[in-house]
Amino acid sequence: MDVDSVTPTIVKRPLLSIQCDWDEALREKDGTAWISCKEYGKNSIHGKLTSVKSSENVLHTIQASDGFRVENVTTVSLCLSHEDPNCRCEFFAPNKIFSRIHQKSVVSLDVTAELGVSVCSENKLLIWNAATGTVLRNLEGHVWDVYHCSFFPSGIVVLSAGADMQTKIWAADTGQCPRTLTGHTEAVTDAAVVDRGKNIVTVSKDGSARLWDCGTASCLHVLTKENGNINCCAVAPVDIDVGVPENHPNEKEIGTEGKLLLLGSESGFLKGVGLQSHQQIFKHQCESAVNCCCFISSSSVAFGTQDGKVWLFDLRARQPVTIWEESTSPVLCLIPVKNGVFCGRGDGTCSYIAFLSDKCIQLTGPGFDPVYCMSYNGSSIYTGCRDGLIRKYDIKF
Repeated sequence: MDVDSVTPTIVKRPLLSIQCDWDEALREKDGTAWISCKEYGKNSIHGKLTSVKSSENVLHTIQASDGFRVENVTTVSLCLSHEDPNCRCEFFAPNKIFSRIHQKSVVSLDVTAELGVSVCSENKLLIWNAATGTVLRNLEGHVWDVYHCSFFPSGIVVLSAGADMQTKIWAADTGQCPRTLTGHTEAVTDAAVVDRGKNIVTVSKDGSARLWDCGTASCLHVLTKENGNINCCAVAPVDIDVGVPENHPNEKEIGTEGKLLLLGSESGFLKGVGLQSHQQIFKHQCESAVNCCCFISSSSVAFGTQDGKVWLFDLRARQPVTIWEESTSPVLCLIPVKNGVFCGRGDGTCSYIAFLSDKCIQLTGPGFDPVYCMSYNGSSIYTGCRDGLIRKYDIKF
């Protein structure tokens, strides 16, 4: 693909919004909930939903005002449209809310089919039952705040990293920590597992990305050294040239061949580094900090920035192909789901951006509390929020 041929498509769709507790409000007799439609650069259009019931707690119909229309409604979902500007969105309320796991802001979480791991701003790193929210383990050992936690592909080992410059590996069944990785000189902000987990990558406020051998807790390579914070990272196999290493790879490197390390920085760049070659493959500069990034396919990635933009980036062209400019609220987290991404923002919105259609989905509940983290286990989406709640949404695509 000719690099010069790529001109990013800018998307500025009208944004529909709804009262965060609409599902509870509309269960009441003559209950109401506010709705709005905001077209980029124009004033919002405000309306109201009113419930009309045929009997106690049985939803009969929802009436909408001011050009809005309710197309479909269940106890946990509502499809809303507006005629001018023409837009449509499906809103989902949480199927479950876990309020007893944390009492403070949930800053990172990951979920498998059976287990969840999460950490809050009071430094409680917990493993819990993904179906019931029952806390099973309290992982104690980090001295200061934990910024990242996730499962290894096995689902029985946990990775955590934080402000104490340490990265820890935990046994989920016992809560023991057999390995602690040290070497960063400032807080570790994010981490990614390579292949099945013999190696991991960490990034830090010290500007470095490091490749580690988990078995010996040793740093195999400093993959890159930048000026300023690296906020996020991701690793995946790609179908582009990621360079050839100058020297024979370390014998403790397992599964690094053909993989790209994706880095997002506070200074606003998205950078791709060959995981085995250590060579810079591309570097794209943005006007705002890159807060989160993820792989979409072997040839494309997505990332979110502090100025509210969501970017779809073509690895072959080394350029963005689509930029969604639908909100100015910071994008704090991204997860790939089917042919799109869910993005959590600083204003509490959590929306789905479809790459191949105009499909719009929003997860409701947080109000105006920032959504800091999300995870998808193949059947449910879990979100972590400043209000200390973990919400579970069951959505079929």
